[in-house]
Amino acid sequence: MKRDHAAGVVDEWWLYANCDPSGQEDDLAYAHELAATYDWVKVLERPEGCPRQHPKQKNTMYAYRYMTDPEAVYVRFDDDIVYVHPDAIANLARTKVALRDSVLCAFGLIINNAVVSWHLQQQRRIPCSGDGWQSVQLPYCMDSVGWADGGFAVKLHELLLSKVEAGTVEDLFMHHTVTLAERQQFSVSCFATMGSDYTVLDPPGHLGAEEEFWHSVHRPKQAGMANIIVDSAVVSHWSFYHQHKELDASGLLDRYRELAANLG
Repeated sequence: MKRDHAAGVVDEWWLYANCDPSGQEDDLAYAHELAATYDWVKVLERPEGCPRQHPKQKNTMYAYRYMTDPEAVYVRFDDDIVYVHPDAIANLARTKVALRDSVLCAFGLIINNAVVSWHLQQQRRIPCSGDGWQSVQLPYCMDSVGWADGGFAVKLHELLLSKVEAGTVEDLFMHHTVTLAERQQFSVSCFATMGSDYTVLDPPGHLGAEEEFWHSVHRPKQAGMANIIVDSAVVSHWSFYHQHKELDASGLLDRYRELAANLG
């Protein structure tokens, strides 16, 4: 984010503190340390009067109550996005602004996302077989390979890291935007919307539903808009919970840390 803020791409970085009441004290302390260090970093708490939901990912729907500047582009990241291509945020924002009347969510080309992996295999951007690779069976967000297989996730991260280190990440670009099927559920690890998508709600910013369902299934149909994958906006999502065992044992997170350290 320092890189993209310095480049004039990111105005502010909001850290939405959706943390457990206990056990995540270090995470909260780090977030507040960043906000104290950089005036463009802000920590947002669950809005007053909003009850804590269980499981805790249901609380992320409250964050959109802050996203009500109609001309602002908001790029939402999961907290386990471990790589962002230098052009990713700019390409997401540019695409969303250009298509604001017809597109709700401009999703990134998310490495370790089952639907994205299916499209990448269809376009022969990543292997389908051999050397430990498997084929994603369907463009389905909980595909047994693309979502639940830890070994497949390890192969994805190894491939991306090799391309980052070689300076060839652009090999993954599909050179066309993918329009998702109507009401296709999609993991919301990274996407761009605009404040105008939320100011039209009553009250503004109140989704009234879990954020993934609202953005990928409910609202596009209701508003007559599409969701798309922006192929030139590569980001890397670390892990779904089924993949933790293999990924945590892989040592790959240390390679991402080394990349981040080299950025300064």
